[in-house]
Amino acid sequence: MILTETLVSAPLRLDLAWSDGKLRNISLSWSAPGDAPRPVTQMGRELAKALDRYVAGERVDWPGLPIELEGMPRFKRRVLEELIRVPAGQVVSYGGLAAACGSPGAARAVGQVMANNRWPLIYPCHRVLASGGGLGGFGPGLEMKKWLLTLEGAL
Repeated sequence: MILTETLVSAPLRLDLAWSDGKLRNISLSWSAPGDAPRPVTQMGRELAKALDRYVAGERVDWPGLPIELEGMPRFKRRVLEELIRVPAGQVVSYGGLAAACGSPGAARAVGQVMANNRWPLIYPCHRVLASGGGLGGFGPGLEMKKWLLTLEGAL
């Protein structure tokens, strides 16, 4: 059974999907007028508080969420583990992240991991840029990527 909950801290909205006590994915989008937070779980309430602080421009440590990385391909898991080390206010290139994972030349593979990241903000894929500093891609849109990086002081 999938349990869903919505967190809203304008202008952001997070829709969380839980299954078997694990956070399966986060959908990140812009909030809309009338969106209301509907946290259901204790973890959701903790994440909602962190989201409020984040949107207010504070540096936050996201709560330790039960995310299952076991069973994930080793390279993908390594990329996410390195990605979480990139602090707010800093960015890394796809190639730089690949090199940090011990796989120089795997920038495209890192890009695929970012494109399929199911936990945005927690695993901050918005902090990964194209070579030369271009924004690259971002599932929720480049406008949001730019907004997040500006909020964090990276742009």
